[in-house]
Amino acid sequence: MTNLKTFFTINATMFIPFGIGMLFMPSILFGMLDVNLDGDGLLMASTVGSMLLSFGIICFIARGIEGPSMELQAILLGNLSFHAIDSVLTFKGAFTGVMNNLGYVFSIMHLLFAIGFLFFYLKLKPTKAAAKN
Repeated sequence: MTNLKTFFTINATMFIPFGIGMLFMPSILFGMLDVNLDGDGLLMASTVGSMLLSFGIICFIARGIEGPSMELQAILLGNLSFHAIDSVLTFKGAFTGVMNNLGYVFSIMHLLFAIGFLFFYLKLKPTKAAAKN
């Protein structure tokens, strides 16, 4: 079973490079998905790249957080919401033909990360009985 530090490391390892790629080479990355970007799309893709890079950096730094805390809950919930929403959006993109079938791979990847963040969030939450003691 993966521990939280390892999970954060895996997330950071995935999303720091993707963030850098989308920030500086969005047309190449989106070209792999058969998505053509005009000037507006390039701007939005770079903006999303900065967000992915930021999430990766946050997860890399958060590897050192020990024990339950509001900060850790915020990091877990923020990542959970991002990955859950992006899983739906990339699935929709592939299903409607906006992206090629590689979009399904990204959708599954985001779904797996969402499940992981949910798992660690629920594991972190104390039970009501433990909170009373």
